[in-house]
Amino acid sequence: MNAAKSVSVSEVFSLNRPEPKPRTKNQLWVKDVGYDEAPWYFERMGLRELEDFLEVAGERIDYVKITTTQVMGHPEEWLKRKIALYKQHAIQPYLDHGYFVRAYKRGVVDQAIEAGAALGFSVMEFMNTFGDVPESQLKEWRKRAIDCGMNLIYEHHPERGWRTGAADRPASAAEIIQGAEPFLEHGAFTVLIDHEEIEIQAEAARDVLGEVLEVLGRERVAFEITSTKEAAMTWYSDLMNYLEMFGADCNLTNIMPSQVMFVDPLRFGERPASLLFNRYPELNAVRNK
Repeated sequence: MNAAKSVSVSEVFSLNRPEPKPRTKNQLWVKDVGYDEAPWYFERMGLRELEDFLEVAGERIDYVKITTTQVMGHPEEWLKRKIALYKQHAIQPYLDHGYFVRAYKRGVVDQAIEAGAALGFSVMEFMNTFGDVPESQLKEWRKRAIDCGMNLIYEHHPERGWRTGAADRPASAAEIIQGAEPFLEHGAFTVLIDHEEIEIQAEAARDVLGEVLEVLGRERVAFEITSTKEAAMTWYSDLMNYLEMFGADCNLTNIMPSQVMFVDPLRFGERPASLLFNRYPELNAVRNK
């Protein structure tokens, strides 16, 4: 008797797989907090955990935010090994805007850019500074990052993300686009919309941020999910709302490692069992999305 032809589980169940990298849509950006857990996080991401994790999830991840507290406090040689491991899986590590803010407050942005590049970072994130930093200076810093071999991200924050205590005011689509344009013209590949801006927009988010998508192109915009540090399950309701408002193929950032394998099934229409909603009644508003 001839041996039966080998068939994979993916074929048997017609499972959806991520499209090959590099992707411009359906991107998934992870948040790596290393060992900075207490009192907010319960996910460790050391080198041994990471190597195993990437064997499972590496094909699904496009970029990784290595948190600023980790860059500041973890051993440099260990960080270099972590960054290299991500790159082996075609995942680009980037410096969060918090790194830029810390460097700005200390007056060491140029040196910080060079130090980040020396660690192996391939991308750096800048943010809107509400006129506090002249465009000529921002241009010099962007050039310094590019000269150091890094690509650029522009993140749009509400004003309280830059000035502590500033009043909440939703930005118009024109304001977001205008703030992003100098960075895009200088080679930034993505405009990242901070989750706080989406929250402030409230009911207007679909229209305002939908216009940003239409003008800039959906391949150049990414939406940040609320961190588990701020609310245990808000990330799920964010995810479902973003997929509904901006399309199932929108680019998503700030995904924790334990959430990674959950995202693609949700993109393709699968939904969790009732147990989730019984345990977290606050999610019932997005149950049928």
